[in-house]
Amino acid sequence: MKVLSREYKIHLAEIPEDGVDPSVLQLVPADFARKNNVFPLKRKGRILYVAVSDPTNIAVLDNLTFLTGHRVEPLLAPEDKINAAIKKYYGEEDELSEVLSAVGEDEIEVIEEKEEPEEVALQLAEEAPVVKFVNALIRDAVKKGASDIHIEPFEKEIRVRMRIDGTLHRMESPPMSWKNAIVSRIKILSKLDIAERRLPQDGHIKMKMADGKTIDLRVSTLPTLFGEKVVMRILDKGSLQLDLTKLGFEPDSLKKFEYAITRPYGMILVTGPTGSGKTTTLYSALSKLNRPEVNIMTAEDPVEYDFPGINQVNVREEIGLNFAAALRAFLRQDPDIIMVGEIRDEETASIAVKAALTGHLVLSTLHTNDAPSTIARLIDMGVPPYLIADSLILVLAQRLIRKLCPKCKKPFKPNPERLKMVGLTPKDIEGYTVYTEGEGCVECNGTRYKGREGVYEVMLVTPTIREMILDERPIHEIRERAIEEGMLTLREAAVLKFIQGKTSIEEVLRATMEG
Repeated sequence: MKVLSREYKIHLAEIPEDGVDPSVLQLVPADFARKNNVFPLKRKGRILYVAVSDPTNIAVLDNLTFLTGHRVEPLLAPEDKINAAIKKYYGEEDELSEVLSAVGEDEIEVIEEKEEPEEVALQLAEEAPVVKFVNALIRDAVKKGASDIHIEPFEKEIRVRMRIDGTLHRMESPPMSWKNAIVSRIKILSKLDIAERRLPQDGHIKMKMADGKTIDLRVSTLPTLFGEKVVMRILDKGSLQLDLTKLGFEPDSLKKFEYAITRPYGMILVTGPTGSGKTTTLYSALSKLNRPEVNIMTAEDPVEYDFPGINQVNVREEIGLNFAAALRAFLRQDPDIIMVGEIRDEETASIAVKAALTGHLVLSTLHTNDAPSTIARLIDMGVPPYLIADSLILVLAQRLIRKLCPKCKKPFKPNPERLKMVGLTPKDIEGYTVYTEGEGCVECNGTRYKGREGVYEVMLVTPTIREMILDERPIHEIRERAIEEGMLTLREAAVLKFIQGKTSIEEVLRATMEG
């Protein structure tokens, strides 16, 4: 080893006996470590130190760099010592026995699952480890606060990933021999056609966790080159935050939004990309408005969470029940408040605007980059400016920003160049403690972030802005006027989160990328 160390100018590795940081272990999947005889030792900033037995295998080091997102520094160690470390810290391979043994038979149960055909039940009895694996996967995802589980077949592996706080994280892969059995198990739970592997399918699972909490999962299968990919969207009503004061609004922005949703009629639009928290914002508003004396109706694609006291309708395009058809039907149901999942076309936009002008409060979403651009989008859909000016009360653009892990985040003093990237100077942060990413810890599963919070750009349609819409003034002028009247831009709202010590400069730039 010393000869190799001198020849390749690589230091010898010291594999610790007293433990390795779990967040470091989590960076390198166990199956990758076993297959390539590598072992992660420690992390310093963005550098990951890894024990290797073959320093000439550049491909493995390149794959590690891609897999972990870190610069990899190899350290030399004998193959048997690396194998011993892998067994000690990752456990024996034994087809995920360690993961599966963590789940008891009664920790998770399917609700309202119809009796399975005898031959399928027999097959599942023979595939008990697969049943336990699927249960363990769902339980672990719920525990980690994941929003989605991805099971992806490739030529030589099954890749499993979870989306946590908006970012996909790789988990340990099951054996390749389980590929079809895992998909079949999930299809049975979601009442899909097991034999159909050529077409995409959608289903639903309702499960009860060990603590009695009920979880809904939306299941989607898709035929790919090496088999069916499965995505399970986790809908955990227990973790849904419906308190407007806890979503991340700055005080003035919240005041404007609460004013708008208490208007007797008019239209409120929430805009942002997919996964930016628009549904949560709308549900929070409806939760605040939900009273016995009010008739609330929603059209959703699909309904994600059910709320007592609110009439919710699932849009079904295949039978002609689209958003426009649902809206027309709502107007014959004596509504006070209408929520439309999304305004996608001219017909829906036209009916929504007319509903807002005839005594109803209408809430909906659009896909635009910022609040003022919503006006241009409605005009592009064929809505006349005078109808927009008369009906629109408020537009809210939003993004979700990841919060630094409170356990491992580090205070730091950013240099002027770094501050300039987000429009700040050293003087702007005088008297504040700002933070950057830590090393990762058990609390955040090594991700360095824990939880997300909304950042909001709230444009109230004031008399001045209403006149500008009527006069068809350029959107950049409307934007400038809204800022003069006190509108915080998305970037400004995100920068406040940084100054408050909640997030990092990198996250501000990522979440509010300005094109």
